[in-house]
Amino acid sequence: MSLRIGVVGAAYASSAHLPAYAALAADGVAEVVAVATAHRDTAERVARSFGIPTVHVGYESLCADPDVDLVDVATRPSRHRAMAVAALAAGKPVLCEAPLAGTVADGEAMAAAAAGAGVLGVFGVVDMQSRFWPGLLELRRLVARGYLGRVQNIAAAAFYPTFTRPEAVAGSGWCADASEGASSLRVHGLHTADVIRWAFGELTRVSGVAATLSSSWPGRNGAVTSADSAAYTAVAGDGPGAGAVCSVHTSWVAAAGSGWRLAAYGSEGVLVTSAAGHTGHFPVRLEGARGGDSLETLVVPEAGVVSWYPFGELIRAVAARRLADVPSFADGVAALRVADAVEAGLDLGEGL
Repeated sequence: MSLRIGVVGAAYASSAHLPAYAALAADGVAEVVAVATAHRDTAERVARSFGIPTVHVGYESLCADPDVDLVDVATRPSRHRAMAVAALAAGKPVLCEAPLAGTVADGEAMAAAAAGAGVLGVFGVVDMQSRFWPGLLELRRLVARGYLGRVQNIAAAAFYPTFTRPEAVAGSGWCADASEGASSLRVHGLHTADVIRWAFGELTRVSGVAATLSSSWPGRNGAVTSADSAAYTAVAGDGPGAGAVCSVHTSWVAAAGSGWRLAAYGSEGVLVTSAAGHTGHFPVRLEGARGGDSLETLVVPEAGVVSWYPFGELIRAVAARRLADVPSFADGVAALRVADAVEAGLDLGEGL
């Protein structure tokens, strides 16, 4: 039987989650059986558009729905804690949109609720779906196999023009508000932190700077309080990249942003991954070289691949209960701690 999903939230879900669920339903993997928003007219409009049979007003009602197997929380991060905890208390596993929460404290409370649910099959997954691009899966596999030799340096850069574009601001204007749990590090940048942690090892000695460099966004009234640009350094503290020096530089207001790139250099080779935009939605290319040879392409993104492909692969893993393959709430908290350290200008020291 396919996994029966209840989705909380309609705005982001309509473009990023619900199309994936529609394709997965055709394969018998998962289907959306209910949707909840704060307003009935919004929920009914989404339900009509995607053929969802049940509408709820408010997340509490959806969490109690006996026909829902898993609750997908697809709202802004400041609202995640209450919604996820309610679902877990109702005995439902939770898939939470990234970032996991608005604060580390909220994320820790969510992770504790998932760990303490005490019901077989109840778990928490955070939607850091970048891991599921074939290029990044192969990056991790090669690093683990020793393609690089001893990993020495990791450098990532992510420059996106997102909030220089009125259409992006109109759809996600809440990202300008730090009180909603927003910043370039938390919304886009945490995917990079997660990929580095997952492929190379836990980040330690995190230290950096974050700044709000664009005081206004096109089409938005009011001040911008979220940090739009950040840079930090770290050291891989364990795993196949243990000891490697790492740098990350990111912005979501780069007017002519060139996309995402991560390069890892080792004693025996180099691996370079790249994407035209945010890795949550843009396919990733992988190149590599060993022994001083020229870079060769190892993974080429398929032509015409849909932007929600990695999310769909994450859901396939969840439906198959391959939970070791998916980012947990603990992973979500770790990414938030990196953002906290950078935005506070603090040195986390060893053992993040």
